Amino acid sequence: MKIMIWLWTASLLFGASAAQAACYDVSKKEPSSLIGHLTHRIFAGPPNFEDVQKGDTPEPGYVLKLDRPICIEGDEFADPNKMFDEVQLVPTESTAKEMAKFRNSDVYVDVTDPMPAMTGHHHRPLLAWVKTVSSARDITASYGTAATTIEAFYAALHSGDGRLASSFVVPEKTHKGAFSPKALTSFYGSLSEPITLIDVSRVSDSRFSVRYHFSYGKRACDGSATVTTINRGGRDYIQTIHAENGC
Repeated sequence: MKIMIWLWTASLLFGASAAQAACYDVSKKEPSSLIGHLTHRIFAGPPNFEDVQKGDTPEPGYVLKLDRPICIEGDEFADPNKMFDEVQLVPTESTAKEMAKFRNSDVYVDVTDPMPAMTGHHHRPLLAWVKTVSSARDITASYGTAATTIEAFYAALHSGDGRLASSFVVPEKTHKGAFSPKALTSFYGSLSEPITLIDVSRVSDSRFSVRYHFSYGKRACDGSATVTTINRGGRDYIQTIHAENGC
């Protein structure tokens, strides 16, 4: 059974309201990635968009059930006061087979061209086209690697505990600057939505690619970074973090 690293935060995130959580801005092509449970559906199309068993045209499609409710803004059809936890996903020619492969499973998707529902053919408040789809990560894959140190670092940041987070960083970089306890607490402790680690992928023995999500004020960030680690005395520490998309 898959054990998702974000499950322990679900009760906090799911209770968020539109007033508390930052909305994705579809005018800025947000969101760019999503995570949840993928299912295949048959929607009701014309003429009444109600029930295929009453004569409406069947419209096959996919729905992603999210871990946490979201909202969208940036378009006249987007209502930032409406929270929802299901997104309609549209496969492309290159992702159709992968979508079918991952139906009825937990997935991570990179998406493009997100848009609010505008017509009867749009069956959820948000639609997005899928660029890539992959299985949600099994946390046991990190056992025995430096990924566990990275997970601990982001778990501490999620709690806004900069002192604890800095203990997973090489000591010489924690006395001042971005990795100091004060700096980490100041930024991550003030987020409107705490940072949540979504995925850790091993690039080499000491390099890992990470994905995470947080909101700062009204800005929602789907971030990625390369984390470099170093082993000292049998213990792994974070040496550098290079953000790859500006957040």
